[in-house]
Parts: sequence; structure tokens; C-alpha cells
Amino acid sequence: MFGLFKRKRRSASDMPSRVHISIDKQLEHLEAVGIRLKPDVEIEQCSSIMDAASGAREGLPFIHLLMTMGRELDGEEGCEGIFLSNDAWCFDRECIEDHGDYVLKLERIAMMLAPEIVLANLQDYVDMETGECWISFCANGTYCRHELTLSDDWLSLEFFAIFSELLAASGSPKRFFYSDTGNELAVVLIDKDCFGPLSERIPIFLPTIQA
Repeated sequence: MFGLFKRKRRSASDMPSRVHISIDKQLEHLEAVGIRLKPDVEIEQCSSIMDAASGAREGLPFIHLLMTMGRELDGEEGCEGIFLSNDAWCFDRECIEDHGDYVLKLERIAMMLAPEIVLANLQDYVDMETGECWISFCANGTYCRHELTLSDDWLSLEFFAIFSELLAASGSPKRFFYSDTGNELAVVLIDKDCFGPLSERIPIFLPTIQA
């Protein structure tokens, strides 16, 4: 299964086509595939959303906006430590160096999964010298523990497969899909039936599991 997760650089032909679409229309398209702003987000109050309009002007819609929606807001008054969407996540994959680093990622996963799957008792172990790495948590009251592969300071993509498999086992139609953009990892949590429509708009995502 984890043979899917090979770091792959995207060529120019893999990137979304260059067209001009307004921010409002882009939001409508993303909402249609299950990627929404959180209800309490005021677009006009978040300069990062407005900055994403430059992507539309440059002829690269959707991906700029989606990645903006998935980044943690830093430096915006009243928005520190907040994500604009719980359906998207965008971050630097080179982020695992010590104990506690995976717990931070589990906290974000918990936001995305709730209330469908409730995570609690988040723990990790990361030893760069021995290569030992694991995460543990309770998912809807059931204890889970998973070994993860360490590769320098890159977050293992096995991480997202674990939660896609949990969703599948629970009967949920949602799955995690990812794209390694080179500088950042972009991840979305959407119904598996929306993967095709998402790929028509942003043809760079891959499934974390095949089910």
C-alpha cells in the first residue's frame, strides 16, 4: 500500500490549466467537491484569502486558494493559530524532528475528522538516531498504535493512510488525498466520489489508499 508514497515532482503539464476565475467562483467550485471555508470565517477579514486572488490573476486558480485555505494563519490580527478550512491542510512536510512533532499533526487531524471520528489521548515517539517512530491515540474510544517510517525530517505519508483506513472502516465515504507540491504538502479530506471532480479542477492529487 505504502508504495504509493514516492516523492514526485510535478511537471508543468501536471499543473492546473491557466484560466481566470474570480475568488467567489473558485470558492463555489471548491465547495462543490466538499472543500469549504469554516462557517465563522469572514473572507474580508483575512488578507491571505484576498492575496489568493493574485493566483487567479496569474491564471492559476483553485490551487492557490485551496492551499491558502489549508494553511495555519500567522500574523493576521485575530486569526493566529486558526485554519480557514477543516477540509484542507497545507504545510511544510519537513517537520518531524523530535518527540511531540507528530502530536501537533494529530491535533490538526483531530480537527479535520471531528465529529465523525473523535481523537483523544494523542501520543508519539520520535527517535531520529534509532529510527523508532510511532503514534498512538484513541479513535471513538478505541486505542490505536501505529509504527511510522522515519525519513530525515519528512512527515511520513503513512500518517494519512492510517486515517483514511479508519474512515473506511467506520463506513465513512471520506478519504484523505494529497499532493507534494515541492515546497509544501497539500492534503484534502473529501468524499471519495468527489475525487474525480476535484481532479478536473486541480489534477495534482493522489489517493492515500485505494478503498
